Amino acid sequence: MRPLKLIMSAFGPYAGQTVIDFSQLGEQGLYLITGDTGAGKTVIFDAVSYALYGQTSGGVRDANMLRSQYADADTPTFVELEFSFRGKCYRVKRNPEYRRPAKRGTGMTKEKAGAELYYPDDRVPVTRMSEVDKSIVELLGLNHKQFTQITMIAQGQFRKFLDTNTDERSKIFRDLFHTYFFQQLQDKLKQDAAAKRNEFAEQQRRSEQALNGISCIYPAYTEQLQSFALRHYEGCVEEVLTLVDTITALDEKEQQQVAAAAAIVTKNLTALQDSLGAIAKKQQLEKYMQTTEAKMVSMQKQLEQEAAAAVQRQEALQKLEAEVNEAQKGEVELAQLQTERQQLAARQRELLQLQDMQQRYQRQEVVLLQKRQEYKQACDNFNHLNELSDTCFDRFLSAQAGLLAHDKLKPGKPCPVCGSCEHPQPVQLAQDAPTENDVEQARAKAEAAQKIRDGLIGEGKALKEHLELDKTLLLGKGVELLGCDDLKLIAERAQSELKDVNNKITALRLKMGFLQEKVEQYRKLAKTLEQQKAVDKQAEAAAQSIRQQLAGAEGQLQELKKQLAEQNELLTDVDEQKLQQEHEKLLVQQRELELQDKRLYAAIKNNQRIKQEVSGYEARRAACEAEYSLINSLSATLNGTLTGKKRVNLETYVQMHYFDKILQRANVRLLHMSRGQYELCRDKMQDADSKTGNSKTGLDLEVKDYYSGNLRSVKTLSGGESFMASLALALGLADEVQSCAGGIQLDTMFVDEGFGSLDDSSLQQAIATLQGLSEGHRLVGIISHVHDLQEMIDKKILVRKKRGQQGTGSEVALVVD
Repeated sequence: MRPLKLIMSAFGPYAGQTVIDFSQLGEQGLYLITGDTGAGKTVIFDAVSYALYGQTSGGVRDANMLRSQYADADTPTFVELEFSFRGKCYRVKRNPEYRRPAKRGTGMTKEKAGAELYYPDDRVPVTRMSEVDKSIVELLGLNHKQFTQITMIAQGQFRKFLDTNTDERSKIFRDLFHTYFFQQLQDKLKQDAAAKRNEFAEQQRRSEQALNGISCIYPAYTEQLQSFALRHYEGCVEEVLTLVDTITALDEKEQQQVAAAAAIVTKNLTALQDSLGAIAKKQQLEKYMQTTEAKMVSMQKQLEQEAAAAVQRQEALQKLEAEVNEAQKGEVELAQLQTERQQLAARQRELLQLQDMQQRYQRQEVVLLQKRQEYKQACDNFNHLNELSDTCFDRFLSAQAGLLAHDKLKPGKPCPVCGSCEHPQPVQLAQDAPTENDVEQARAKAEAAQKIRDGLIGEGKALKEHLELDKTLLLGKGVELLGCDDLKLIAERAQSELKDVNNKITALRLKMGFLQEKVEQYRKLAKTLEQQKAVDKQAEAAAQSIRQQLAGAEGQLQELKKQLAEQNELLTDVDEQKLQQEHEKLLVQQRELELQDKRLYAAIKNNQRIKQEVSGYEARRAACEAEYSLINSLSATLNGTLTGKKRVNLETYVQMHYFDKILQRANVRLLHMSRGQYELCRDKMQDADSKTGNSKTGLDLEVKDYYSGNLRSVKTLSGGESFMASLALALGLADEVQSCAGGIQLDTMFVDEGFGSLDDSSLQQAIATLQGLSEGHRLVGIISHVHDLQEMIDKKILVRKKRGQQGTGSEVALVVD
């Protein structure tokens, strides 16, 4: 990624719109950003980072703090960055949320945060902020944190990547070198081991839970089961299942005995129920007879009432039909009046249209008269100005002799007109003589007045032609509607006839209102008539249904009498009370036997189910135990949790390979910048000391000091040493990322301060390192106040504070020698 052009508007200290054209700095080399303290040098890096990711470079400035305090209220706040990536140009624009004047009315309103990304091809621009964030990461292959740690060493952030621990460094490497596949494998094995461990425990729990549900009513066996339960059935499951088989056999034998006794009771109960059924049938027949007779009496009464109601309904229907016929006449008359009203309305519209044409014609006559007056005034004005122009020109010509005598005649020099060297009486130049400019102005005024006059001639001609056309149309319409071709007569007749039509329409409206009420009454009566006919039809249908039911009830009553006589013959000399007592006794015995059979059946099925389930649980538990032992061992190995071993997981082990290569690249530059004193090393002693610890290791750093021959923590480095180590590590990381990840291309780097902590020799070495880095088609920007850098680096971006009459805020100037 290489920035080409940066536009900042009302951003940070930049009040107006500030443009930085990075393309003028070339495609490689160093450039320096320098200037006044607090003028906004770091804001340039913040703007680049904000345009790409919506976050500032150092993470110090929040998005809602980005609007310039020096900007006018109407100046919008945004950052726009044009950049190239892999030979193609892209453009991204962002604005934070801020307050601005409302476009309508007064007061302030909130401008929402927004983002836009434009592609070099015909793709539709991305305009949703979340989609822009996602697209930038996918395009560059870096998120904001990775971008700032690899390409932008922000102010106050030098030691962050240098001092970070294994966990944080591993997260960075995971995205840069795509090692999350190894992490996924580790997590998958850990999850599989936990799942197998849980499955093993679950099978054991289910087995114990099932065995606790064994049904047993035999005291000796119950005591055995209780003793097994106290041991949670450890090592005795097979013995318990054998005991279950014994209990089930005893339950099945007792169930057979209960079934035999139940058969005898059922046989006796069936004989008694036949006799009791005959008695119940007799009682039921007597009850049905009483009910049928009462029902027949009720239906006969309903038929009588319905006959009387039918006579009343017929009389009401005849009366209602007469009223409907009378009201129907109003509907026909209303239709005729509606037709007449439509004809009058059409005539009314034509007359109103004629009046509109006449009024428009009269208005145009007034406009034409006004144009004629304007034309007369324009003619007078032109004649006056033209006369003044001619007079001015004549005076100008008359003054030429005076001008010649004033400017050209010199004593002893020949006259340009007559050639004489003596000038006894030169013409004097008048004080109010017009100049050539006065003549030109007078002529211009006259020409302008002439244009106005000519324009009014054209306008008057067009108005007159349009007026003649409207007059022709008006007279034609008057002949068509009123039979006359006189304008005054047309107006009088139209007014009179329109008044007459309006009166007729008013009268019709009143009459139609009366008829409308009559029609509404007719419709209501017609609807009521239809409803009454439907009611009458339903009542007749109900009466017919009752007559049919009555006939059916008479036949049913005869059949019930016959059946009752038959039952009386069968129940001669039967003691109903004695039969009931014997029946109740047998029912009690039957229920007891059924309960006993159900209990035995449930116990047998329960114990059989338990045996089958426990056998399955035990088989699955044995399989889970074997699988868990294998998976857990593999998971502990890949996750670095083996007891007595280094706590380095598979992903960290792979990342260590990349880290060693990064350190190799970094140390080439660090040894050069530190004049052979320092070299970064992976902390292998911590790996060896962490065999029994809980922290993850493998990516921690230490520094080797060749002057003292000792290894020590990078946290012991001084400010200047830390800066050189951070810079070398960032450069090494950038080189390795580009080497391993084909999709990531880093053509630019930003360094914000840190050089002030270096001595002269170290500064020379650091600049030489960056210059060597920039030779490979890379542009490196440095922010610094160090004076020596201003002499070493030719390309500069100067940032100055505006003072006094220049305004407020900051401004930028590009210096390219």
